Amino acid sequence: MSVLAEVLASNEAYAESFGDKRDLALPPARGFAILTCMDARLDPAKYAGLAEGDAHVIRNAGGRASDDAIRSLVISYKLLGTKEWFVIHHSDCGMEFFTDEVIRGLLANSLETAALGDSGFYDVGTGPGSREADYIDWLTIRDQVQSVVEDVRRIKSHPLVPARIPVHGFIYDVKSGRLIEVPDAR
Repeated sequence: MSVLAEVLASNEAYAESFGDKRDLALPPARGFAILTCMDARLDPAKYAGLAEGDAHVIRNAGGRASDDAIRSLVISYKLLGTKEWFVIHHSDCGMEFFTDEVIRGLLANSLETAALGDSGFYDVGTGPGSREADYIDWLTIRDQVQSVVEDVRRIKSHPLVPARIPVHGFIYDVKSGRLIEVPDAR
């Protein structure tokens, strides 16, 4: 069942009260960017106190510093003037529940949605699958703290990132709503 009609109705109501938002500037008003996970339980606007136009929010699976995430951060800085960045992973992240080998095997077997059981993800679909997953680094997470440290270090050491940009590392706790600083990611 599609949610298309629901989304379009919600958009219509939003557009009706859009008002002065049409005048928001292209650069983010508060001059910072957040790299975080796509998990639906995370609402960066709420946990970081954002209004529309305040900050760039870049989301991907795990909130990882992939090439594309770094591309977005560099554009955010170079063309739109952000001066500070946050890397925010979260507890109970789905990227902790599998490895590259697991997702590659699942996709090689079937392109249908997998199921999550007590011993991890398993395939419930039938083929065909694809071996194309073998060529992707899925950036899975074994240790949340270590992944934040690695991502902050990767961003800070990237040749297109000026050393003067502060990059902060945090883990969002999905049970309390709190941001927990990762001290080794400073």
